[in-house]
Amino acid sequence: MLPGMDKNLIENDWKYLCQFLPENLSEMAKASGAVDRWRNIKNGEELLRIILAYSMEDLSLRSTAAWSSQTDLELKDTSVLHRLRKAPPLLERVLAHLLTQRLKAEAAPGPEFRINDATVLSIPGSEGTDYRLHVVYDPAQCRLLRVEVTDHRGGERLDRDRPRPGDIVCGDRGLAHAGGIHAVSEAEAYVLLRMHWQNIRLHGAQGQALDMNAILKRADVGETGTIVYVPLPGKSPVRARLVIRPLPTQAANRNRQRLRRNAAKKSRTPSATALHLAGYFCVLTTLPEAVASDDVVLELYRIRWQIEMFFKRCKGLLHFDRLRAFDPDLVRAYCLAKLIEMTLIQCLHEEAISFSPWGVPRCRRLAA
Repeated sequence: MLPGMDKNLIENDWKYLCQFLPENLSEMAKASGAVDRWRNIKNGEELLRIILAYSMEDLSLRSTAAWSSQTDLELKDTSVLHRLRKAPPLLERVLAHLLTQRLKAEAAPGPEFRINDATVLSIPGSEGTDYRLHVVYDPAQCRLLRVEVTDHRGGERLDRDRPRPGDIVCGDRGLAHAGGIHAVSEAEAYVLLRMHWQNIRLHGAQGQALDMNAILKRADVGETGTIVYVPLPGKSPVRARLVIRPLPTQAANRNRQRLRRNAAKKSRTPSATALHLAGYFCVLTTLPEAVASDDVVLELYRIRWQIEMFFKRCKGLLHFDRLRAFDPDLVRAYCLAKLIEMTLIQCLHEEAISFSPWGVPRCRRLAA
Protein backbone atom coordinates (compact mmCIF):
# COMPACT_ATOMS: atom_id res chain seq x y z
CA MET A 1 0.00 0.00 0.00
CA LEU A 2 1.44 3.36 -1.03
CA PRO A 3 1.61 6.31 1.42
CA GLY A 4 -1.52 8.42 1.49
CA MET A 5 -3.79 5.75 0.03
CA ASP A 6 -6.96 4.74 1.85
CA LYS A 7 -6.59 1.22 3.26
CA ASN A 8 -10.29 0.38 2.92
CA LEU A 9 -10.27 1.48 -0.70
CA ILE A 10 -7.24 -0.73 -1.41
CA GLU A 11 -8.92 -3.70 0.25
CA ASN A 12 -12.09 -3.18 -1.78
CA ASP A 13 -10.10 -3.00 -4.99
CA TRP A 14 -8.27 -6.22 -4.15
CA LYS A 15 -11.51 -8.03 -3.35
CA TYR A 16 -12.87 -6.87 -6.69
CA LEU A 17 -9.86 -8.33 -8.52
CA CYS A 18 -10.31 -11.62 -6.67
CA GLN A 19 -13.47 -12.31 -8.67
CA PHE A 20 -11.26 -13.06 -11.69
CA LEU A 21 -9.00 -15.48 -9.78
CA PRO A 22 -9.58 -19.20 -9.14
CA GLU A 23 -11.88 -19.90 -6.20
CA ASN A 24 -9.69 -22.73 -4.89
CA LEU A 25 -6.43 -20.79 -4.56
CA SER A 26 -5.53 -22.44 -1.24
CA GLU A 27 -5.96 -25.97 -2.59
CA MET A 28 -4.11 -24.96 -5.75
CA ALA A 29 -1.20 -23.61 -3.68
CA LYS A 30 -0.95 -26.86 -1.72
CA ALA A 31 -1.26 -29.10 -4.78
CA SER A 32 1.38 -27.15 -6.73
CA GLY A 33 3.91 -27.33 -3.90
CA ALA A 34 3.95 -23.56 -3.40
CA VAL A 35 3.02 -24.07 0.26
CA ASP A 36 3.99 -26.70 2.82
CA ARG A 37 2.81 -24.84 5.92
CA TRP A 38 0.90 -21.56 5.92
CA ARG A 39 2.61 -19.91 8.92
CA ASN A 40 1.96 -16.13 8.76
CA ILE A 41 0.08 -16.39 5.48
CA LYS A 42 -3.35 -17.94 6.05
CA ASN A 43 -4.51 -18.85 2.54
CA GLY A 44 -3.79 -18.83 -1.17
CA GLU A 45 -5.32 -15.40 -1.68
CA GLU A 46 -2.87 -13.79 0.73
CA LEU A 47 0.04 -15.68 -0.82
CA LEU A 48 -0.83 -14.51 -4.33
CA ARG A 49 -1.26 -10.95 -3.11
CA ILE A 50 2.29 -10.93 -1.69
CA ILE A 51 3.69 -12.28 -4.97
CA LEU A 52 1.81 -9.73 -7.06
CA ALA A 53 2.92 -6.90 -4.77
CA TYR A 54 6.56 -7.89 -5.34
CA SER A 55 6.18 -8.05 -9.12
CA MET A 56 3.54 -5.46 -9.99
CA GLU A 57 5.03 -2.74 -7.79
CA ASP A 58 8.63 -3.78 -8.63
CA LEU A 59 9.47 -3.92 -4.92
CA SER A 60 12.63 -5.32 -3.39
CA LEU A 61 12.37 -8.28 -1.02
CA ARG A 62 12.80 -5.95 1.96
CA SER A 63 10.18 -3.51 0.61
CA THR A 64 7.78 -6.39 0.00
CA ALA A 65 8.26 -7.52 3.60
CA ALA A 66 7.60 -3.95 4.79
CA TRP A 67 4.49 -3.79 2.58
CA SER A 68 3.24 -7.06 4.09
CA SER A 69 3.41 -5.58 7.59
CA GLN A 70 0.97 -2.88 6.48
CA THR A 71 -1.48 -5.59 5.41
CA ASP A 72 -1.14 -7.41 8.77
CA LEU A 73 0.84 -10.33 7.32
CA GLU A 74 4.17 -9.53 9.05
CA LEU A 75 6.64 -11.38 6.79
CA LYS A 76 10.43 -11.14 6.82
CA ASP A 77 12.39 -10.67 3.60
CA THR A 78 13.78 -14.21 3.90
CA SER A 79 10.23 -15.54 4.11
CA VAL A 80 9.23 -13.53 1.04
CA LEU A 81 12.22 -14.99 -0.83
CA HIS A 82 11.22 -18.52 0.16
CA ARG A 83 7.62 -17.99 -0.95
CA LEU A 84 8.67 -16.50 -4.30
CA ARG A 85 11.06 -19.33 -5.11
CA LYS A 86 8.28 -21.89 -4.66
CA ALA A 87 5.62 -19.82 -6.43
CA PRO A 88 6.09 -20.58 -10.20
CA PRO A 89 3.93 -23.76 -10.33
CA LEU A 90 1.07 -21.93 -8.59
CA LEU A 91 1.42 -18.88 -10.85
CA GLU A 92 1.33 -21.11 -13.94
CA ARG A 93 -2.01 -22.52 -12.81
CA VAL A 94 -3.46 -19.10 -12.02
CA LEU A 95 -2.35 -17.79 -15.41
CA ALA A 96 -3.84 -20.82 -17.17
CA HIS A 97 -7.13 -20.16 -15.37
CA LEU A 98 -7.17 -16.53 -16.49
CA LEU A 99 -6.36 -17.42 -20.10
CA THR A 100 -8.82 -20.27 -20.44
CA GLN A 101 -11.67 -19.16 -18.18
CA ARG A 102 -11.78 -15.39 -17.85
CA LEU A 103 -10.51 -14.32 -21.28
CA LYS A 104 -12.87 -16.32 -23.47
CA ALA A 105 -14.07 -13.80 -26.00
CA GLU A 106 -17.45 -13.87 -27.62
CA ALA A 107 -17.54 -16.58 -30.27
CA ALA A 108 -17.40 -15.38 -33.87
CA PRO A 109 -17.41 -17.22 -37.18
CA GLY A 110 -14.24 -17.92 -39.10
CA PRO A 111 -10.72 -19.00 -38.16
CA GLU A 112 -8.65 -17.57 -35.35
CA PHE A 113 -5.61 -15.50 -36.32
CA ARG A 114 -2.75 -16.59 -34.04
CA ILE A 115 0.45 -14.54 -34.06
CA ASN A 116 3.43 -16.47 -32.67
CA ASP A 117 6.51 -14.59 -31.49
CA ALA A 118 9.04 -14.33 -28.68
CA THR A 119 10.89 -11.50 -26.98
CA VAL A 120 14.23 -11.57 -25.18
CA LEU A 121 14.54 -10.98 -21.43
CA SER A 122 17.90 -10.28 -19.78
CA ILE A 123 19.05 -10.41 -16.17
CA PRO A 124 20.70 -7.32 -14.60
CA GLY A 125 24.01 -6.48 -16.26
CA SER A 126 23.50 -8.84 -19.18
CA GLU A 127 23.20 -7.76 -22.81
CA GLY A 128 22.48 -11.20 -24.23
CA THR A 129 19.54 -13.61 -24.19
CA ASP A 130 18.97 -15.06 -20.72
CA TYR A 131 15.25 -15.84 -21.02
CA ARG A 132 12.58 -15.78 -23.70
CA LEU A 133 8.92 -14.98 -23.40
CA HIS A 134 7.01 -17.01 -26.01
CA VAL A 135 3.57 -15.61 -26.81
CA VAL A 136 0.59 -16.54 -28.98
CA TYR A 137 -1.53 -13.43 -29.50
CA ASP A 138 -4.99 -12.92 -31.00
CA PRO A 139 -4.97 -9.44 -32.63
CA ALA A 140 -8.69 -9.50 -33.38
CA GLN A 141 -9.57 -9.75 -29.68
CA CYS A 142 -6.35 -8.08 -28.41
CA ARG A 143 -5.69 -10.96 -26.01
CA LEU A 144 -3.15 -13.59 -25.09
CA LEU A 145 -3.85 -17.17 -26.09
CA ARG A 146 -0.72 -18.91 -24.80
CA VAL A 147 2.44 -17.86 -22.97
CA GLU A 148 5.60 -19.66 -21.95
CA VAL A 149 8.81 -18.51 -20.24
CA THR A 150 12.00 -20.40 -21.10
CA ASP A 151 15.72 -19.89 -20.58
CA HIS A 152 18.06 -19.07 -23.46
CA ARG A 153 17.92 -22.67 -24.70
CA GLY A 154 14.20 -22.43 -25.43
CA GLY A 155 14.19 -21.62 -29.13
CA GLU A 156 11.26 -20.31 -31.16
CA ARG A 157 9.12 -23.14 -32.56
CA LEU A 158 5.65 -23.29 -34.07
CA ASP A 159 4.95 -26.59 -32.32
CA ARG A 160 4.74 -24.69 -29.00
CA ASP A 161 1.31 -23.55 -30.18
CA ARG A 162 -1.84 -25.68 -30.33
CA PRO A 163 -3.95 -24.28 -33.15
CA ARG A 164 -7.38 -25.61 -34.02
CA PRO A 165 -8.41 -26.75 -37.51
CA GLY A 166 -8.81 -23.75 -39.79
CA ASP A 167 -6.75 -21.35 -37.64
CA ILE A 168 -4.11 -19.15 -39.27
CA VAL A 169 -0.71 -19.28 -37.53
CA CYS A 170 1.42 -16.25 -38.34
CA GLY A 171 5.08 -15.71 -37.52
CA ASP A 172 8.30 -14.00 -38.49
CA ARG A 173 11.39 -15.59 -40.07
CA GLY A 174 12.62 -17.02 -36.78
CA LEU A 175 9.69 -19.45 -36.79
CA ALA A 176 10.08 -20.52 -40.42
CA HIS A 177 11.20 -24.14 -40.01
CA ALA A 178 9.98 -27.20 -41.87
CA GLY A 179 9.16 -29.07 -38.64
CA GLY A 180 6.86 -26.31 -37.41
CA ILE A 181 5.12 -25.98 -40.78
CA HIS A 182 4.42 -29.72 -40.80
CA ALA A 183 3.16 -29.58 -37.16
CA VAL A 184 0.66 -26.83 -38.03
CA SER A 185 -0.46 -28.65 -41.17
CA GLU A 186 -1.02 -31.86 -39.20
CA ALA A 187 -3.30 -29.84 -36.89
CA GLU A 188 -5.28 -28.89 -40.03
CA ALA A 189 -4.38 -25.24 -39.56
CA TYR A 190 -2.60 -22.86 -41.94
CA VAL A 191 0.76 -21.10 -41.70
CA LEU A 192 1.63 -17.58 -42.79
CA LEU A 193 5.34 -16.96 -42.35
CA ARG A 194 8.06 -14.64 -43.52
CA MET A 195 10.33 -16.83 -45.62
CA HIS A 196 13.77 -17.74 -44.20
CA TRP A 197 15.90 -19.02 -47.06
CA GLN A 198 18.60 -20.50 -44.81
CA ASN A 199 16.17 -22.49 -42.64
CA ILE A 200 13.85 -23.98 -45.29
CA ARG A 201 14.70 -25.76 -48.51
CA LEU A 202 11.73 -25.60 -50.87
CA HIS A 203 11.11 -28.02 -53.73
CA GLY A 204 9.01 -28.05 -56.85
CA ALA A 205 6.18 -30.50 -57.57
CA GLN A 206 8.61 -33.21 -58.75
CA GLY A 207 11.06 -32.68 -55.89
CA GLN A 208 13.39 -30.56 -57.99
CA ALA A 209 15.22 -27.51 -56.68
CA LEU A 210 13.55 -24.17 -57.33
CA ASP A 211 14.82 -21.87 -60.05
CA MET A 212 14.98 -18.73 -57.95
CA ASN A 213 16.07 -16.48 -60.79
CA ALA A 214 12.98 -17.43 -62.81
CA ILE A 215 10.69 -16.93 -59.78
CA LEU A 216 12.15 -13.50 -59.04
CA LYS A 217 11.83 -12.45 -62.66
CA ARG A 218 8.13 -13.38 -62.58
CA ALA A 219 7.75 -11.38 -59.36
CA ASP A 220 9.32 -8.36 -61.08
CA VAL A 221 6.52 -8.37 -63.67
CA GLY A 222 3.74 -8.88 -61.10
CA GLU A 223 3.38 -12.70 -60.88
CA THR A 224 3.75 -12.93 -57.12
CA GLY A 225 2.64 -16.49 -56.26
CA THR A 226 4.43 -19.80 -56.89
CA ILE A 227 3.34 -23.27 -55.71
CA VAL A 228 6.15 -24.95 -53.74
CA TYR A 229 6.57 -27.92 -51.40
CA VAL A 230 8.13 -28.07 -47.91
CA PRO A 231 9.94 -31.39 -47.45
CA LEU A 232 10.65 -33.11 -44.12
CA PRO A 233 12.38 -36.48 -43.76
CA GLY A 234 9.89 -39.29 -43.12
CA LYS A 235 6.84 -37.21 -44.05
CA SER A 236 5.01 -36.20 -47.19
CA PRO A 237 5.92 -32.69 -48.40
CA VAL A 238 3.51 -29.89 -47.44
CA ARG A 239 2.09 -27.94 -50.36
CA ALA A 240 2.52 -24.20 -49.90
CA ARG A 241 2.51 -20.94 -51.77
CA LEU A 242 5.54 -18.69 -52.03
CA VAL A 243 4.43 -15.08 -52.40
CA ILE A 244 7.15 -12.65 -53.49
CA ARG A 245 6.92 -8.93 -54.09
CA PRO A 246 9.80 -6.58 -55.06
CA LEU A 247 10.64 -3.93 -52.48
CA PRO A 248 11.02 -0.24 -53.30
CA THR A 249 14.60 0.69 -54.13
CA GLN A 250 15.23 2.54 -50.85
CA ALA A 251 13.89 -0.34 -48.74
CA ALA A 252 15.94 -2.86 -50.73
CA ASN A 253 19.12 -0.80 -50.23
CA ARG A 254 18.47 -0.56 -46.48
CA ASN A 255 18.05 -4.34 -46.27
CA ARG A 256 21.31 -4.91 -48.14
CA GLN A 257 23.18 -2.45 -45.92
CA ARG A 258 21.82 -4.21 -42.84
CA LEU A 259 22.80 -7.59 -44.28
CA ARG A 260 26.37 -6.43 -44.95
CA ARG A 261 26.65 -4.83 -41.51
CA ASN A 262 25.45 -7.96 -39.69
CA ALA A 263 27.76 -10.15 -41.77
CA ALA A 264 30.73 -7.89 -41.05
CA LYS A 265 30.18 -8.32 -37.30
CA LYS A 266 30.78 -12.05 -37.83
CA SER A 267 33.70 -11.49 -40.22
CA ARG A 268 31.66 -12.80 -43.12
CA THR A 269 30.67 -11.61 -46.57
CA PRO A 270 27.04 -12.03 -47.68
CA SER A 271 26.53 -14.08 -50.83
CA ALA A 272 25.33 -12.57 -54.08
CA THR A 273 22.10 -14.62 -53.76
CA ALA A 274 21.41 -13.26 -50.27
CA LEU A 275 21.98 -9.69 -51.44
CA HIS A 276 19.65 -10.26 -54.39
CA LEU A 277 16.90 -11.73 -52.19
CA ALA A 278 17.20 -8.76 -49.82
CA GLY A 279 15.41 -6.74 -52.47
CA TYR A 280 12.23 -8.79 -52.16
CA PHE A 281 9.55 -9.39 -49.55
CA CYS A 282 8.93 -13.16 -49.36
CA VAL A 283 6.06 -14.86 -47.54
CA LEU A 284 5.29 -18.58 -47.33
CA THR A 285 1.72 -19.72 -46.67
CA THR A 286 -0.38 -22.87 -46.82
CA LEU A 287 -3.57 -20.85 -47.22
CA PRO A 288 -5.39 -21.94 -50.41
CA GLU A 289 -5.66 -19.25 -53.05
CA ALA A 290 -9.45 -19.69 -52.96
CA VAL A 291 -9.35 -18.50 -49.33
CA ALA A 292 -6.78 -15.72 -49.68
CA SER A 293 -5.30 -14.26 -52.86
CA ASP A 294 -1.64 -13.23 -53.02
CA ASP A 295 -2.57 -9.62 -52.23
CA VAL A 296 -4.69 -10.71 -49.26
CA VAL A 297 -1.85 -12.89 -47.95
CA LEU A 298 0.52 -9.92 -47.97
CA GLU A 299 -2.06 -7.72 -46.23
CA LEU A 300 -2.69 -10.42 -43.61
CA TYR A 301 0.99 -10.58 -42.80
CA ARG A 302 0.94 -6.87 -41.95
CA ILE A 303 -1.17 -7.77 -38.90
CA ARG A 304 1.89 -9.48 -37.39
CA TRP A 305 3.13 -6.08 -36.25
CA GLN A 306 0.38 -6.09 -33.62
CA ILE A 307 2.48 -8.42 -31.50
CA GLU A 308 5.45 -6.07 -31.74
CA MET A 309 3.21 -3.32 -30.35
CA PHE A 310 2.07 -5.74 -27.65
CA PHE A 311 5.67 -6.41 -26.57
CA LYS A 312 6.39 -2.69 -26.63
CA ARG A 313 3.45 -2.01 -24.30
CA CYS A 314 4.55 -4.81 -21.97
CA LYS A 315 8.06 -3.43 -21.69
CA GLY A 316 7.12 0.24 -21.68
CA LEU A 317 4.15 0.15 -19.31
CA LEU A 318 4.74 -2.96 -17.20
CA HIS A 319 8.58 -2.85 -17.24
CA PHE A 320 8.64 -6.47 -18.34
CA ASP A 321 12.19 -6.18 -19.64
CA ARG A 322 13.62 -5.06 -16.29
CA LEU A 323 14.37 -8.35 -14.60
CA ARG A 324 15.69 -7.66 -11.12
CA ALA A 325 16.93 -11.09 -10.09
CA PHE A 326 19.52 -13.70 -11.06
CA ASP A 327 17.86 -16.68 -9.37
CA PRO A 328 15.96 -18.68 -12.07
CA ASP A 329 13.01 -19.36 -9.75
CA LEU A 330 12.70 -15.66 -8.89
CA VAL A 331 12.88 -14.73 -12.57
CA ARG A 332 10.11 -17.19 -13.44
CA ALA A 333 7.96 -15.97 -10.54
CA TYR A 334 8.47 -12.35 -11.60
CA CYS A 335 7.64 -13.03 -15.27
CA LEU A 336 4.57 -15.15 -14.51
CA ALA A 337 3.26 -12.55 -12.04
CA LYS A 338 3.72 -9.84 -14.69
CA LEU A 339 1.72 -11.98 -17.12
CA ILE A 340 -1.01 -12.34 -14.50
CA GLU A 341 -1.01 -8.57 -14.13
CA MET A 342 -1.40 -8.27 -17.88
CA THR A 343 -4.32 -10.69 -18.04
CA LEU A 344 -6.05 -8.97 -15.10
CA ILE A 345 -5.81 -5.69 -17.01
CA GLN A 346 -7.39 -7.44 -19.99
CA CYS A 347 -10.17 -8.76 -17.76
CA LEU A 348 -10.90 -5.25 -16.50
CA HIS A 349 -10.78 -3.94 -20.06
CA GLU A 350 -13.26 -6.58 -21.26
CA GLU A 351 -15.56 -5.76 -18.36
CA ALA A 352 -15.37 -2.03 -19.06
CA ILE A 353 -16.30 -2.58 -22.72
CA SER A 354 -19.26 -4.79 -21.84
CA PHE A 355 -20.43 -2.22 -19.27
CA SER A 356 -20.12 0.77 -21.60
CA PRO A 357 -23.57 2.31 -22.39
CA TRP A 358 -22.20 3.83 -25.63
CA GLY A 359 -21.86 0.50 -27.39
CA VAL A 360 -18.07 0.50 -27.88
CA PRO A 361 -17.48 -1.70 -30.93
CA ARG A 362 -15.71 -4.99 -30.31
CA CYS A 363 -13.17 -6.51 -32.67
CA ARG A 364 -14.21 -9.68 -34.43
CA ARG A 365 -12.13 -12.59 -35.52
CA LEU A 366 -11.14 -12.82 -39.13
CA ALA A 367 -13.82 -14.32 -41.29
CA ALA A 368 -12.83 -17.17 -43.54
